[in-house]
Amino acid sequence: MKTTKIGFITLFTMLFFGLLSSCKKDDDDIPALAKPEIGTMEIGTDNSKTAAAGSDLHLEGNIVAEALINKIDIEIHQEGGGSYKITKAYTEGKYIGVKNATFHEHIDIPSVAPAGEYHLHFTVTDKAGNTTTVESPITITAAEAKAAFKLVLTEVKGEGHGDHFHDLADKEGVEPLSVNFDASGEAIGHSHFHISPSGVYKVELKQYDAAGVEIQGQYIKDKATADNYKVFITGGAFILNPNSENSTGAIFQPKETTYSDGTAIPSGAIETTGIISYFTAGAANAGEKDVKFVLRKFNDKSTKATITRTDWNLTNYDVKFPGEDVFRLSFELHAEDGE
Repeated sequence: MKTTKIGFITLFTMLFFGLLSSCKKDDDDIPALAKPEIGTMEIGTDNSKTAAAGSDLHLEGNIVAEALINKIDIEIHQEGGGSYKITKAYTEGKYIGVKNATFHEHIDIPSVAPAGEYHLHFTVTDKAGNTTTVESPITITAAEAKAAFKLVLTEVKGEGHGDHFHDLADKEGVEPLSVNFDASGEAIGHSHFHISPSGVYKVELKQYDAAGVEIQGQYIKDKATADNYKVFITGGAFILNPNSENSTGAIFQPKETTYSDGTAIPSGAIETTGIISYFTAGAANAGEKDVKFVLRKFNDKSTKATITRTDWNLTNYDVKFPGEDVFRLSFELHAEDGE
């Protein structure tokens, strides 16, 4: 009996000191003084340290935490006396409980964020309670305006003949050109098209509602609707192809084939509108021109039948064809080889 008691006491003592040793070993695995290390952070696209309201901020960098990552906190606060702040915390997931991590996230910047100068705090806390913070100034720019309109130019095959084209066909491997416009018709971002003077281009009009849905089909919903509208290109003082030497002038040919309801548009010069059209500047018009793409609604739908293929660039179109301009999209046309 005495021997049994001694054995029990010995076993208890061994377990007790073994537990203490184990706890000490666990503590040794979390060095209290080894703070997390944060490598060079890439902040913003191409490390621009800039983001637009309504978009996101790219953040990327390597983290080493000997005591394992417990939490990552991000704070972006307004400078210059402003009170706007963006915060984000990571307490679970792939970055937590590991020693090495490559942090790569895109932090949402709300569209209501005021434009201006901000300050970023990126803080890593390990399981021992140590913290390391990286700071950086960043700039938030104003939210980008949504496109209300877009013009898309795609080079195609085709031959100009008088005031119209023959043998139009798609080209393979062609990169479309485009310009976006706000609701007032002003270009968003770049405002020009670089085209070859002799190139033939398919021109597509896009219009968007508040949800970004295309609505340009409303103008050619059916024949009765389309008879109210026609596209003009104003400005540029183009030399038209029929008036040029050696057929080197400009041609603009509206050329939709169906109404939005699926019925065929009658062939000829007067029925089409210009939601889809074809254009060449021609060598006689090489250089830079400021132009406007205009959709006009007529007071009398019988007006459309009086418009010929050479009326598209008239300076007095608004007088000759009474009505109102639905919209005017302003852009620069650079018709120069080698661009």
